[in-house]
Amino acid sequence: MRATAARTLSSFLEEARSGTLRVWVKGFSGQSDVHDLEAGVRILFREAVEDVAGWVPNPWRDSVLWIRWLILLPVIDHLARKGRLPTWVNRDPFLSGLAGDDGALDPGRLRLAGAGALAQGFQDPAAAWKREWSRLQPPCKRVFRDHMRALAVLLENHVSAFREARPETTWVLRRELRKRLALLFHCRLLEPASSIIFLILTALDLERLRAELVERALFGAGEAAT
Repeated sequence: MRATAARTLSSFLEEARSGTLRVWVKGFSGQSDVHDLEAGVRILFREAVEDVAGWVPNPWRDSVLWIRWLILLPVIDHLARKGRLPTWVNRDPFLSGLAGDDGALDPGRLRLAGAGALAQGFQDPAAAWKREWSRLQPPCKRVFRDHMRALAVLLENHVSAFREARPETTWVLRRELRKRLALLFHCRLLEPASSIIFLILTALDLERLRAELVERALFGAGEAAT
Protein backbone atom coordinates (compact mmCIF):
# COMPACT_ATOMS: atom_id res chain seq x y z
CA MET A 1 0.00 0.00 0.00
CA ARG A 2 1.48 3.33 -1.09
CA ALA A 3 0.12 5.13 1.97
CA THR A 4 2.60 3.35 4.24
CA ALA A 5 5.44 5.24 2.53
CA ALA A 6 3.90 8.59 3.48
CA ARG A 7 5.82 10.34 6.24
CA THR A 8 3.17 12.77 7.49
CA LEU A 9 -0.41 12.26 8.60
CA SER A 10 -1.75 14.50 5.83
CA SER A 11 0.09 12.64 3.08
CA PHE A 12 -0.89 9.26 4.54
CA LEU A 13 -4.56 10.27 4.54
CA GLU A 14 -4.31 11.65 1.00
CA GLU A 15 -2.95 8.34 -0.28
CA ALA A 16 -5.37 6.27 1.82
CA ARG A 17 -8.39 8.13 0.41
CA SER A 18 -7.58 6.82 -3.05
CA GLY A 19 -7.41 3.19 -1.94
CA THR A 20 -9.25 0.54 0.04
CA LEU A 21 -8.96 2.51 3.29
CA ARG A 22 -10.97 5.47 2.00
CA VAL A 23 -14.13 4.57 3.94
CA TRP A 24 -12.19 4.27 7.19
CA VAL A 25 -10.14 7.46 6.91
CA LYS A 26 -12.80 9.84 5.63
CA GLY A 27 -13.47 11.17 9.14
CA PHE A 28 -9.84 12.13 9.80
CA SER A 29 -7.79 15.14 8.74
CA GLY A 30 -4.18 16.20 8.86
CA GLN A 31 -5.04 18.26 11.94
CA SER A 32 -6.46 15.29 13.88
CA ASP A 33 -4.54 14.70 17.10
CA VAL A 34 -3.91 11.34 18.75
CA HIS A 35 -7.09 11.42 20.83
CA ASP A 36 -9.21 12.31 17.78
CA LEU A 37 -7.65 9.45 15.84
CA GLU A 38 -8.12 6.87 18.57
CA ALA A 39 -11.71 7.93 19.22
CA GLY A 40 -12.35 7.69 15.49
CA VAL A 41 -10.94 4.16 15.30
CA ARG A 42 -13.14 3.13 18.23
CA ILE A 43 -16.14 4.52 16.34
CA LEU A 44 -15.18 2.49 13.27
CA PHE A 45 -15.06 -0.68 15.36
CA ARG A 46 -18.45 -0.04 16.94
CA GLU A 47 -19.94 0.64 13.52
CA ALA A 48 -18.48 -2.61 12.20
CA VAL A 49 -20.04 -4.55 15.09
CA GLU A 50 -23.42 -2.92 14.50
CA ASP A 51 -23.24 -3.65 10.78
CA VAL A 52 -22.50 -7.34 11.38
CA ALA A 53 -25.26 -7.53 14.01
CA GLY A 54 -27.63 -6.30 11.32
CA TRP A 55 -27.13 -9.32 9.08
CA VAL A 56 -26.70 -12.22 11.53
CA PRO A 57 -29.80 -14.26 12.43
CA ASN A 58 -31.92 -12.57 15.09
CA PRO A 59 -31.07 -15.04 17.90
CA TRP A 60 -27.38 -14.12 17.57
CA ARG A 61 -27.83 -10.36 17.33
CA ASP A 62 -27.44 -9.56 21.02
CA SER A 63 -24.28 -11.64 21.40
CA VAL A 64 -22.70 -9.90 18.40
CA LEU A 65 -23.68 -6.46 19.65
CA TRP A 66 -22.07 -7.29 22.99
CA ILE A 67 -18.68 -7.31 21.23
CA ARG A 68 -18.77 -3.53 20.91
CA TRP A 69 -18.18 -3.32 24.68
CA LEU A 70 -14.72 -4.84 24.36
CA ILE A 71 -13.41 -1.29 23.89
CA LEU A 72 -14.60 -0.47 27.41
CA LEU A 73 -12.54 -3.15 29.16
CA PRO A 74 -9.22 -1.23 29.19
CA VAL A 75 -11.07 1.79 30.59
CA ILE A 76 -12.59 -0.26 33.42
CA ASP A 77 -9.23 -1.88 34.11
CA HIS A 78 -7.59 1.55 34.36
CA LEU A 79 -10.37 2.71 36.67
CA ALA A 80 -9.92 -0.32 38.94
CA ARG A 81 -6.15 0.25 39.20
CA LYS A 82 -6.02 4.05 39.35
CA GLY A 83 -9.36 4.89 40.94
CA ARG A 84 -10.22 7.36 38.18
CA LEU A 85 -10.88 7.38 34.46
CA PRO A 86 -8.06 8.33 32.08
CA THR A 87 -8.31 11.95 30.99
CA TRP A 88 -8.67 11.02 27.31
CA VAL A 89 -12.12 9.59 28.02
CA ASN A 90 -13.40 13.16 28.12
CA ARG A 91 -12.43 13.48 24.45
CA ASP A 92 -14.54 10.49 23.42
CA PRO A 93 -18.25 11.44 23.13
CA PHE A 94 -19.39 7.84 23.53
CA LEU A 95 -17.26 6.89 26.53
CA SER A 96 -17.64 10.24 28.29
CA GLY A 97 -21.40 9.74 28.19
CA LEU A 98 -20.95 6.74 30.49
CA ALA A 99 -19.26 8.77 33.23
CA GLY A 100 -21.07 10.29 36.16
CA ASP A 101 -20.62 13.71 37.72
CA ASP A 102 -17.75 12.35 39.83
CA GLY A 103 -15.80 11.38 36.71
CA ALA A 104 -16.14 7.63 37.31
CA LEU A 105 -18.15 5.18 35.27
CA ASP A 106 -21.80 5.41 36.25
CA PRO A 107 -23.42 1.95 36.69
CA GLY A 108 -26.82 3.44 35.86
CA ARG A 109 -25.56 4.89 32.60
CA LEU A 110 -23.87 1.61 31.75
CA ARG A 111 -27.16 -0.22 32.22
CA LEU A 112 -29.04 2.30 30.07
CA ALA A 113 -26.44 1.91 27.34
CA GLY A 114 -26.74 -1.88 27.40
CA ALA A 115 -23.58 -2.69 29.36
CA GLY A 116 -25.18 -3.38 32.72
CA ALA A 117 -23.38 -6.71 33.04
CA LEU A 118 -20.11 -4.77 33.35
CA ALA A 119 -21.40 -2.49 36.10
CA GLN A 120 -20.63 -5.06 38.80
CA GLY A 121 -17.49 -6.45 37.19
CA PHE A 122 -15.03 -3.61 37.67
CA GLN A 123 -12.47 -5.82 39.44
CA ASP A 124 -12.32 -8.32 36.57
CA PRO A 125 -13.95 -6.74 33.52
CA ALA A 126 -12.71 -9.38 31.08
CA ALA A 127 -14.34 -12.17 33.09
CA ALA A 128 -17.56 -10.18 33.39
CA TRP A 129 -17.57 -9.55 29.67
CA LYS A 130 -17.03 -13.25 28.84
CA ARG A 131 -19.78 -14.39 31.21
CA GLU A 132 -22.31 -12.10 29.57
CA TRP A 133 -21.18 -13.02 26.07
CA SER A 134 -21.63 -16.71 26.90
CA ARG A 135 -25.07 -16.01 28.37
CA LEU A 136 -26.21 -14.13 25.27
CA GLN A 137 -25.31 -16.92 22.86
CA PRO A 138 -28.47 -18.82 21.83
CA PRO A 139 -28.72 -22.62 21.66
CA CYS A 140 -27.06 -24.06 18.57
CA LYS A 141 -25.58 -27.25 17.18
CA ARG A 142 -22.90 -28.80 19.33
CA VAL A 143 -20.31 -28.58 16.56
CA PHE A 144 -20.97 -24.84 16.24
CA ARG A 145 -20.58 -24.40 19.99
CA ASP A 146 -17.34 -26.39 19.93
CA HIS A 147 -16.00 -24.19 17.16
CA MET A 148 -16.84 -21.06 19.17
CA ARG A 149 -15.01 -22.48 22.19
CA ALA A 150 -12.00 -23.36 20.05
CA LEU A 151 -11.95 -19.80 18.72
CA ALA A 152 -12.03 -18.44 22.27
CA VAL A 153 -9.10 -20.66 23.24
CA LEU A 154 -7.13 -19.51 20.19
CA LEU A 155 -7.66 -15.87 21.17
CA GLU A 156 -6.86 -16.43 24.85
CA ASN A 157 -3.62 -18.20 23.93
CA HIS A 158 -2.70 -15.36 21.61
CA VAL A 159 -3.36 -12.73 24.29
CA SER A 160 -1.19 -14.65 26.78
CA ALA A 161 1.65 -14.94 24.27
CA PHE A 162 1.27 -11.31 23.21
CA ARG A 163 1.59 -10.06 26.78
CA GLU A 164 4.84 -11.97 27.27
CA ALA A 165 6.33 -11.15 23.87
CA ARG A 166 9.21 -8.77 23.25
CA PRO A 167 8.02 -5.52 21.62
CA GLU A 168 9.80 -6.27 18.34
CA THR A 169 7.88 -9.57 17.95
CA THR A 170 4.35 -8.37 18.65
CA TRP A 171 3.45 -7.50 15.05
CA VAL A 172 4.74 -10.92 14.00
CA LEU A 173 2.31 -12.52 16.44
CA ARG A 174 -0.52 -10.37 15.12
CA ARG A 175 0.27 -11.36 11.52
CA GLU A 176 0.33 -15.03 12.46
CA LEU A 177 -3.01 -14.67 14.21
CA ARG A 178 -4.49 -12.92 11.20
CA LYS A 179 -3.37 -15.71 8.87
CA ARG A 180 -4.92 -18.36 11.09
CA LEU A 181 -8.16 -16.42 11.40
CA ALA A 182 -8.38 -15.83 7.64
CA LEU A 183 -8.12 -19.59 7.08
CA LEU A 184 -10.65 -20.29 9.82
CA PHE A 185 -13.08 -17.78 8.32
CA HIS A 186 -13.27 -19.79 5.11
CA CYS A 187 -13.65 -23.02 7.08
CA ARG A 188 -16.45 -21.63 9.28
CA LEU A 189 -18.62 -19.92 6.67
CA LEU A 190 -22.33 -20.10 7.50
CA GLU A 191 -21.48 -20.87 11.14
CA PRO A 192 -21.95 -18.47 14.08
CA ALA A 193 -18.18 -18.31 14.48
CA SER A 194 -17.78 -16.68 11.06
CA SER A 195 -19.26 -13.36 12.20
CA ILE A 196 -16.96 -13.28 15.23
CA ILE A 197 -13.90 -14.10 13.13
CA PHE A 198 -14.84 -11.37 10.67
CA LEU A 199 -14.99 -8.82 13.48
CA ILE A 200 -11.66 -9.96 14.92
CA LEU A 201 -10.07 -9.56 11.49
CA THR A 202 -11.62 -6.11 11.26
CA ALA A 203 -10.26 -5.22 14.70
CA LEU A 204 -6.76 -6.34 13.68
CA ASP A 205 -6.92 -4.21 10.54
CA LEU A 206 -8.13 -1.23 12.57
CA GLU A 207 -5.34 -1.77 15.07
CA ARG A 208 -2.82 -1.58 12.24
CA LEU A 209 -4.50 1.53 10.85
CA ARG A 210 -4.42 3.11 14.32
CA ALA A 211 -0.68 2.46 14.53
CA GLU A 212 -0.08 4.09 11.15
CA LEU A 213 -2.19 7.14 12.04
CA VAL A 214 -0.86 7.66 15.56
CA GLU A 215 2.77 7.25 14.53
CA ARG A 216 2.42 10.02 11.97
CA ALA A 217 0.40 12.27 14.28
CA LEU A 218 3.14 12.01 16.91
CA PHE A 219 6.29 11.96 14.81
CA GLY A 220 5.44 12.71 11.18
CA ALA A 221 5.58 16.51 11.36
CA GLY A 222 8.99 16.47 12.99
CA GLU A 223 10.36 14.08 10.38
CA ALA A 224 8.93 16.14 7.54
CA ALA A 225 10.69 19.22 8.86
CA THR A 226 14.14 17.58 8.96
